[in-house]
Amino acid sequence: MDDFGRPITASRRAVEVIDRIEQQWPVIDGGTADMFGELGRESLPLRYWLLERLDAEADPPDEVFAILPWDLLDRAVEAVAAGLEPDRTVGELVEIQHWLTPAVRGLTGPLEQLDHGLRTGDRLIARFGANALLAGLHDLPLSRVPARSRAGLGRLVLLLEGLDPLYRHACRVAAARLAGWPEGARIRTELHSNLEAAAGTNHVREHTENLGDDIQRIQLVETQAGWVRVTAQLVGVPAADGPLAERVGSFLPIRITPRDGGPIRRLWIALSDDDNHLEGTITVALPQGHSAFEADAAPVGAQDLNDADPAELLASLHASTAQTALAWLDVAERLAENHPICVTARTFEESS
Repeated sequence: MDDFGRPITASRRAVEVIDRIEQQWPVIDGGTADMFGELGRESLPLRYWLLERLDAEADPPDEVFAILPWDLLDRAVEAVAAGLEPDRTVGELVEIQHWLTPAVRGLTGPLEQLDHGLRTGDRLIARFGANALLAGLHDLPLSRVPARSRAGLGRLVLLLEGLDPLYRHACRVAAARLAGWPEGARIRTELHSNLEAAAGTNHVREHTENLGDDIQRIQLVETQAGWVRVTAQLVGVPAADGPLAERVGSFLPIRITPRDGGPIRRLWIALSDDDNHLEGTITVALPQGHSAFEADAAPVGAQDLNDADPAELLASLHASTAQTALAWLDVAERLAENHPICVTARTFEESS
């Protein structure tokens, strides 16, 4: 039965194949995996629920997910890509729904959001979708996605890269993962709250690390006191005028994830113009022990933070240097009074 209590149709051969699969469930070896290929022409609900259950109860090989309707993803990608071309005519509307979620989550939703924003001319929704899509492509396990679908997504990412300079680094990272290339320019590293003093001294030692590429750069300066200074630079970023442009302010998202399972810290660095590049700096106390640092995401605008928690934004503002804090306050003056950045700015000024 499906979600609506309707019977799921299956051929006699499908019943026999599923019975053989069930005999070894949840173990799926090479021979059992080959059986899934015989189900490729069965009803979509049957294929979906079989793989949904398998993903929940076992660790299936990637090839079994080939029977899902990846053609829906391919057609949706082609439609969005058409909307990003110079004439910007979005292709056919393709509803992927939930059919690919047994294989990968967090991919089709952002793509459909990007599609909707392009169709309706809503740049904010389109940018929400583009940012979420790139973030997903940075982290999602892509081995279950067929090669032809990864290639199509790669072409879409290249189009995004050409639309707005602020997307270049994020798109390069996504394109490298989709193509299976080395990911040498990723802005990821390990931080530790307890640096040792230099040998034979009691002086606080600093450790400096530079990450990124020719577009998006991060300098990290860790201290023995358990703090890290994060300076972000985006180089050569002229104003863009495309379906994803029109942002108020620029804020680079960063993420610090404690290895001990503690809460993830999300912070934003307000970027201000400085001689043909954008720059901002924050200084934050590190969680105890090891943490993972990430800053591969594309900068967002104030509109992208419409639903942000002011408490989270306030932590970013308090961590900012004077120049970076001023960039926050300058943006706040251009927004409605109830925008989270305005609420945050008022709280910050009252406590200063």
